[in-house]
Amino acid sequence: MTLDQLKSLQAIVEGGSLKAAAQQLHRTQPTISVAIKNLEQELGVTLFDREQYRNTLTPQGKALYEKAKQVLGQALSMENLAKQLKSGQELEVGLAFTSAIPVAPILQTIRQCKAEYPGTRLEIVSKNGMGPLDVLEEGRASLLIIPWLKNIESLESMHFMNLRFMSVISAQSPLLSKYEVVPKEVIRRHPQVVISGRKSSKTTYGVLEGGDQWRVNDFLTKKELIVQGMGWGSLPEHLIKEELDQGLLAPLRVEGEPKPSEVEFRIARLESETAGPVGQRLWQLFRERAAG
Repeated sequence: MTLDQLKSLQAIVEGGSLKAAAQQLHRTQPTISVAIKNLEQELGVTLFDREQYRNTLTPQGKALYEKAKQVLGQALSMENLAKQLKSGQELEVGLAFTSAIPVAPILQTIRQCKAEYPGTRLEIVSKNGMGPLDVLEEGRASLLIIPWLKNIESLESMHFMNLRFMSVISAQSPLLSKYEVVPKEVIRRHPQVVISGRKSSKTTYGVLEGGDQWRVNDFLTKKELIVQGMGWGSLPEHLIKEELDQGLLAPLRVEGEPKPSEVEFRIARLESETAGPVGQRLWQLFRERAAG
């Protein structure tokens, strides 16, 4: 049994005749006919009911045709994989980003990259804070989108977006009516809801030292705790716009803490690592987006 024989079977079934199959495969009708007869002899079954006017599959032929389609699909997949490996395209490219940022701009970029390189798998991982650095160290991602709180010498980076963060509390909190700016000794008695940081670090950006805390692992849980009056904390403005408009949350001023501030997020990758064609194209697409 050969792939050519299976292709002949598929071409007859899908084309409806020997003539159509011959035209599709660029072969003569006798060649196609011989291929099918040889296949029937090898398998020991009759594939087509030759008493019918049209090329109608027998029950055994239908079962074998369905299996033939699977085999041909796997063969095509192997051929495409070989072409991809020969061209130097990566089998997989990973992108890890901080969960605080909007996902839509990321998806727009990776959708275009996937359209250009359909054979490459794109692994997309969302982590809190600087957590994408852990994904980089694990070898699961080559591109990161992280808050640029300080320069990291091992990475080259470019601007992605700025996000405004705001300290908020439940709009029903008595602190809002009692204080315009809440003293630190007062706010320390109220739990601050903070996002857990990297595996290798216990420090969290923006945490009030000496205060009570709730620690959570995602922004939706953090927001819900604050809405329910169980604490206060800083959240990206785009995640709390609806709650602010509905009067569920209110801005909170804390002594010595900055007013709503912008945090820059940057696309980063290791300077020492040479990117493949897909990784390089993804980097270029992000650069074009930032420039636009």
